[in-house]
Amino acid sequence: MKNSGYIFFVFLLFSFIGYTQIDSPEIDSLIQRAIKSGAKNQDSAIYYSKKAYDLAKKEKDTFLIGSTGYYYSFFLISIDKIEEAQLLLRFNFDNQDKLNSVLKGNTYYNQAAIFDISEQFGKALEYYFYSLDFYKTANNKKGLAKSYLQIGVIYEKLDKLKLADYFFDASLEVSGNTNKKHEVDSTGRGMPSSEKTDESLKMLKELEKGENDKLKSIVLYNLGQSLMGEKRYSEAIGYFKRSIEIKKRLNFLTNIDKTYFLLGQCYYNINNAENAILNLNKAKKENKKRTQLAEIEYFLSKSYESKQDYKKALLYSNNYKFISDSIAEFKQNERIAEITAKFESQKQANKIIKLQQENQKNELEIYKQENLRWRWSLVALVTSIIAAWLGRRFLKSQERVKEIELEKEHIAMKVEEIAVILNNKTKVYLKELKYIKSDGNYLEFVTDKKRIIDRNKIKDILEELPPNFVKVHRSYIINKNYVSSISRSNVILQPDIHIPLSRTFKSNLT
Repeated sequence: MKNSGYIFFVFLLFSFIGYTQIDSPEIDSLIQRAIKSGAKNQDSAIYYSKKAYDLAKKEKDTFLIGSTGYYYSFFLISIDKIEEAQLLLRFNFDNQDKLNSVLKGNTYYNQAAIFDISEQFGKALEYYFYSLDFYKTANNKKGLAKSYLQIGVIYEKLDKLKLADYFFDASLEVSGNTNKKHEVDSTGRGMPSSEKTDESLKMLKELEKGENDKLKSIVLYNLGQSLMGEKRYSEAIGYFKRSIEIKKRLNFLTNIDKTYFLLGQCYYNINNAENAILNLNKAKKENKKRTQLAEIEYFLSKSYESKQDYKKALLYSNNYKFISDSIAEFKQNERIAEITAKFESQKQANKIIKLQQENQKNELEIYKQENLRWRWSLVALVTSIIAAWLGRRFLKSQERVKEIELEKEHIAMKVEEIAVILNNKTKVYLKELKYIKSDGNYLEFVTDKKRIIDRNKIKDILEELPPNFVKVHRSYIINKNYVSSISRSNVILQPDIHIPLSRTFKSNLT
């Protein structure tokens, strides 16, 4: 592996220390073992991360697959298995709308590392700059530090030392390290914060000589943001407009909604309401993020207010309030749902632990009984009288073993039958489930308390259910525990639910 790849591996491995836990204890444990193994044994890291990835695929959860795929791809990159890593990253790129900002940043970071290792430095810089944007959105300092560092490494390879030091210092600053290496052992290198925008302009000047227009559009966008931070709105407008022009020419629409939004803000801040409204509406048209939509509505309201068009200002102000309130309510509901799910999960886990403890006791009893059976069998060889007595004891022991084994199977079945998790993450307790009705690609799960709709197939769900759930019609599965009577063409479930009975499946009720 080349030097840049080594730096990528070492830095990212340490950045894993503060990673966000995955909402699956088994998968989370495997990922932690992979990270712990990664510093010493790459084979173990690959094994554990792949196992976590395979489990995530069984869960059919896009975020879980993307998250475990990111870790797995990281370890694959570290041993030069680039093609396999690229396939994992492709899944994340294809499902970006279902990933959070940190995972998007990590995905772009790994893709940049692939380009970096193969010395495609232009593309590597392009993807490292993308990762910065996502890490900034998430306020993820570890992500920012590692991306700044890698950009600095590339510029140092290209012998652009001032640019390299700018990003090295940025990495140190964002990670909270004020003892910047270059101030100690590299006289004349590094730069004060007042020169950062000027140095970014020099970076753009260097790019103007090349042909990487995508990277140009990203640097122009970042320059616009920097100038906005310094309240140099008129200058920022020019860079945002150039970024948009390049992106539209290349049909490269990543972050174009945010670029229009920031451009609209700049026009608002220089009291150009007409252009502010024009660009904010373009941002609204391209926008796919609900939180940003609220901000767009807010600035539209302020822009119309500055035009003294109070009717429209009020309209957009109400829109802003409605969206903001709905986002706040959604977050609160999401939080409540998360806490409820954790509580239910903990409650179920406690039940499972209790049942498993009973199982262990029964296994111990089976062992004792089998040991006892062996002893009495041995003694039976000594005397026929004792053998006759032991024969009866042996038969009783066998019956007891069978009873305990049946109890063990019953307990194991109870562990498995407590609940089923649907594709939409709803938990359905099987003892409450009366029947399931199929309608095309959707299933309706019916209990006394509620009806739940889930995108699923009747064949797939039947395979997950215990034996008391049987198919009685091509569109119905029933819980036999609720059957009150059976007629020629119907099954009646308690209290008085009539389910159609097909001749083909009638034997399932015997």
